[in-house]
Amino acid sequence: MDQIETERLLLRPLRETDAPRLVKLANRPEIAHMLATMPHPYSLSDAEDFLDAVRELPANAANFAITLKDTPDELIGGTGYGPSSRDDKPSHEIDFGYWLGLDYWGKGYATEAACAVIRHAFEANTIEQIDTEHLIANPASGRVLAKAGFADMGERTCFSQGSGETRPSRKMVLTRARYLEQKAQSK
Repeated sequence: MDQIETERLLLRPLRETDAPRLVKLANRPEIAHMLATMPHPYSLSDAEDFLDAVRELPANAANFAITLKDTPDELIGGTGYGPSSRDDKPSHEIDFGYWLGLDYWGKGYATEAACAVIRHAFEANTIEQIDTEHLIANPASGRVLAKAGFADMGERTCFSQGSGETRPSRKMVLTRARYLEQKAQSK
């Protein structure tokens, strides 16, 4: 899998050696409760299962460790896209997601990583549409998705494995056509 370099970040393939850091960062309710598929508590076994699943990703999927350029061996979060594995979503939908450790919130890293991975999905892959959602309780995530070009498609609900609750969310969609239009306008 490719690496992606941005102004401040290096998005690289996940490694087995990332497992302890993944547990340290992800084992926080503030993170897991805002995501659909991250359990809480988050154990080393969860991290190993996740890394095993990443190794088996299909061709129309990618998953990256988010790292700072000056410390590329130290994971600060994760991001990726691929066919939905959730029971409440059609399997043909391409999901997108990201998360960051708490110490890295509010610094623009999520937007920087999201824009880079979206570019990868549309330019290095044959993805036609990406579907995602964010919990209404997490408006910062909605702002990241809007900055990455996603259109708000309305309210729905999302089950969060970490919180064990179904909560209100907003469906967000980005098509290849919209991505290309926005890219042309930004030149």
